[in-house]
Order: sequence, then C-alpha cells, then structure tokens
Amino acid sequence: MAGKVLQLVTGVGIGLLLPLALSLHDVGVFFFVQAIVSVSVVLAQLGLPVTMPGIASHAMAVGDTGRARIVAIETIKMSVISGLAVGCLVGVCAFAFGTAGNTLSPQIWSLVPLIVPMIAAGALLGLLAEIHRALYGMVSASFLPALQGLIVCGYLVFALAFKFSLSISHLLTANVLAALAGVVLGLVQLARTMRSWQRAPITPAPPSAILAESWPNLITAMSFVAASQLDIWVVGLGGHPADVACYGLALRIGSLFAVPLTIVSLTILPHIVTNWARHRRLYLQWLLTLSATGATFAALVGFVLFAGIGRNLILMIWGEAYSRAFGAALILGLGQVMFSAGGVAGYALILLGRQRAAMVSTLIIASVTVLLASWAMFNFGIFGVATVYAASSAVQALVNVLLVKKFLGLTANARLINPLRVGRLLSHTPKGLRSTLPE
Repeated sequence: MAGKVLQLVTGVGIGLLLPLALSLHDVGVFFFVQAIVSVSVVLAQLGLPVTMPGIASHAMAVGDTGRARIVAIETIKMSVISGLAVGCLVGVCAFAFGTAGNTLSPQIWSLVPLIVPMIAAGALLGLLAEIHRALYGMVSASFLPALQGLIVCGYLVFALAFKFSLSISHLLTANVLAALAGVVLGLVQLARTMRSWQRAPITPAPPSAILAESWPNLITAMSFVAASQLDIWVVGLGGHPADVACYGLALRIGSLFAVPLTIVSLTILPHIVTNWARHRRLYLQWLLTLSATGATFAALVGFVLFAGIGRNLILMIWGEAYSRAFGAALILGLGQVMFSAGGVAGYALILLGRQRAAMVSTLIIASVTVLLASWAMFNFGIFGVATVYAASSAVQALVNVLLVKKFLGLTANARLINPLRVGRLLSHTPKGLRSTLPE
C-alpha cells in the first residue's frame, strides 16, 4: 500500500513542481506527452496486468510453479513486443500528423524518439509490478511503479534547488532512464524468485490462451482510460499549450481527492474475494459500506478546504497564468468525491466474475464521455471538459453500484454512519444489514 500511495504522491508532486521549472507552454507540452504515454502504456499491456495475476496465483496454489514461470515469461515477452509496436505506431501517427496539425504538433514530432522507449519501458514496468504481486513479492510490487516517479521527482527538486536549466527532453530522458532502472531491478528480483521453480509446466500455458483470457480486461482498461484520462487529449487537440498546462495542473490537484479511495482500495481488495468465497456476505457488505463512507468523508473534507483556500494558493504558488486551474480543479475534485461515494464497486465486479458487465458499462460511458468532452471543449473550453468528466465519474460510480446490487446482492456505496458506532461495527456486522442480504 505504501508503494502505491508513494506512486500517486510522486506523480502529483511532479505535476505541481513542473510549473515552477518550465514555462507555461512547455508545461502544456509535457502534460500532453504524459497523456499520450499513459494511454499508450495501457494499450501496450494488452490487459495482462489484470489477467496474469489470476493465472499465476492459481498455478501457485495448485503447486504448478512451472506454469507460473511460463506465464510470467510469456507475458513479459508479449509486453515487450506490444510496447515497442504501440510506441512505433504512436511515432508513425505523430509523423503522419506533421508539424502543422495544431500548436502542439511541432514539439510532439520532435520528441518521438523519447516517447517510443517511454511507452515500451512503462508497459513492461507496470506488468512486472503485477507479476511480483501475483507471486507474493509485495515489496517489489509496491515500490517498482513508484521508483520511476520518485527518481523524476527527485531530479526536479534537485534542479529547482540548484537552479539548473530544465527542458522537456531532459525530463523525458529522466523518465526513460528511471523506468529502465525499475525494469532491470524487477527482472533481477523475478529471476531470483523463480530460480528454484520447475522448468516445465504441468498444465500448458500457450500465449494464445493467455490472450484469450486477457482481451475483455484490455477493453475494460481502455474504456476506463477513455473515461478518465482522454480529457487531456481532448484539451490538447482542441486547445493551446496554455489550456493543457492549466488543465493538467487542475488534474493533478483533483487527483489528490482520489487518495482516500486509493488507500481504501489497496486495503480492501485482498479481502473481497476471500470473504465472498467463504460466504461471509454480511461481513463483506460492511467492509464495502465502511470503506466507501470513509473515503467519501475524507475526500469531502479535502474538497471543502480546497474550495476555501485553493484559489489563493494557486495564485501564490504558480501565479496568475494558472488562475483557470482553480475552477477546473474544483469541478474535477467534485467528480472525485462523487466517484468515491461508489467505493470499490467496480473492483468488486471484476474480482467476483462480472468482468463483462464492467467492460460493457465502462465502454458505453467512455464513448459518450469522449464525444461530449470534445463538444464541450470547442464550446466551453477546459471548464466544459472538466464538467463532462466530473459527471462521467458520478455516472460510472452509480452504474457500478447498481450492477453490484443486481449481480452480487451487495450495497457498495457510502452511507450515513453514526461515528460513535464505528469502533464496534468494525468487529460486528450491523444488524440493520441482515434483512437486506442473503445468508
């Protein structure tokens, strides 16, 4: 959990430090490049970070370490090939788009040699973290993804402290080198873990079988990315670097309101499958309700504080050029609060066998969101895009909650809870829930 929180914090830290180190134009270009890379990485991973842990964990549980070994090796190969392929595809698209497409095109065109390895290394690093998690290497799984952000954030702090000149190419190079360092460490640790395992699997695990299980997860992941991350693409393609810079800063600030739900997710996810398999439905019900309520309360407190002092902080730290970031961050933050109210309903659907329902709902919402956001950008600017994506977060949370209720018979959303009863309810299932759930 500490590693995931560190990853989130360093990512936000980089976003908040960038406006202090680069010009408004360069900040917009960097945020847009990051958006291209993050979406491309998810595509390059082919849904394997979600698929591989289930296959490998099952193989380990039945003592087939050979199958777990083969699955790990095959998914790494697929990730490398796919990462390079997607990176090259992005490069080809950038060259085809030319330097006159919009105000960001010349810079994106010149940065393609760094964007391609960033995609390939990022895809492999994310997959390695999930492989370690599936093989119970929790320390590696937690800190490998955070290593890249930690190195880049440290580089930014060092440069600001000693007043070194920075450029986008320097920062992207640091990203590539940090990701490669994480990949090397992950591979070395994985080789040590698998040293004593069987060489041959008891049950074969051909790449085609792995991909057959993985494609629904890839569609779900890409739909979620479209519903949560393509907003910066819309802003970049329809606006100017200044719009991207302000919206990118607003995104980083807004993501702070997602920290409570992130912490809750990392805490509760291992317990969802276990309690469901053991038919402890009432206890699982209370875990879902309490976690959603706690995350929503913490996010709401942060939102109220930011609404009161956020504008002055932005003007004091980043200046008048970023004043529009306050309104966009306020809208996006409200969307995060509403999404937190849905708790971990989306994860519950995926973990408890309703992946296709999650895939279809996310795909529909994502498609509508991108279309509406494109229309809003040309009519209302970054505030329109922020409003569409905040509304999308609320709709996604509501749909997830309704699907969990329909398919699993559980209520996953936040509820009003008497704080004086929380201590007792942590160890006892509330009686009020017993009449609503099957034994």
